[in-house]
Amino acid sequence: MAEPIGEISPDIAAFANRRPEYEAAAEAIRQCIVARLRDDGLNHHDVRARVKTPQSAQEKLSRRDKAGQLRYPGGPSRLDDLIGVRVILFVETDINAVAIALTSQFICLDDEDKTAVNRKSGGIGYAGRHLTLEVPAENPPVGCESYRGQRFEVQLRTVLQHAWAEFEHDIRFKGTHVDNAEISRAFTMASTLIELADQQFVNISDILKRIQSQSAAGDSALIEADSLQLLLDRVFPAYPHSKAGQYHWLVKVLAVNGFASVASLETWLVDIDARTVAQAMGYRFMPGQVRVVDDLLLKTLGEDYIDSSKNIGSDFNREAKLRFRLRRLRSGSS
Repeated sequence: MAEPIGEISPDIAAFANRRPEYEAAAEAIRQCIVARLRDDGLNHHDVRARVKTPQSAQEKLSRRDKAGQLRYPGGPSRLDDLIGVRVILFVETDINAVAIALTSQFICLDDEDKTAVNRKSGGIGYAGRHLTLEVPAENPPVGCESYRGQRFEVQLRTVLQHAWAEFEHDIRFKGTHVDNAEISRAFTMASTLIELADQQFVNISDILKRIQSQSAAGDSALIEADSLQLLLDRVFPAYPHSKAGQYHWLVKVLAVNGFASVASLETWLVDIDARTVAQAMGYRFMPGQVRVVDDLLLKTLGEDYIDSSKNIGSDFNREAKLRFRLRRLRSGSS
């Protein structure tokens, strides 16, 4: 339980004075996330950021556990959600793709899928997926250089999950549904309907992708960035999207290596076991789709691939990197 909020403590007063700094950090982080979603081609409805009010921070700091001990001793610096970001998506399956994108950009301190926990326990509601992230000290994302070490929380929800949670929070705030059986039953029914609607949105998205990929899969269809991404979604569904510009780069790389049509590339890809490359490379993090294809081409074509693609793009160190990766691939497969 939380103690009644009285006079603002010195720690909270200091936080209140620094609130404009937190507001600037929150907006920088929000813009960085929007840019990453755009680069990765991840469709989203909205990205919002907020900073806790001093009253909300003091209320949270006053909470105690069952033993009467403070849950967050040490003042506002102990709170990971002084800055909160909410990413609202259209399709539930995109939540995992966004989580992968953000945890590759920021340091991930915690990852909790509260929706999955609710479903497993038979509970109702959509708390969403919560990430606790930190701006890295080394190589921070563009725009976040002044906020190294800043921790923040990200909530990932679909539009429907967001609507349910906002309405449920409003009712709970009014304090009427806790012991009202009729309202609780209605919330349970609404939760079930929303889950079914989210599943249908996923089905619609999958059908659309299939139609688009089929229309681009003709023998004479030339490889373009959009058709390439659709093909890789189908062939490598477990790997996350790469940045949008990387698909345009890969189209050029494929062209100089003799892959001009979608059909020819798909025929080649389905005969390749990407798992052997992943094992040989020993990826520390889940690679993007473009990186996987780049390594598959390198493993298959070897020195010829280095010669044909070393000058494509703006990476002046690409040849050296390719030679290092080729040695690693060959040693891993021996």
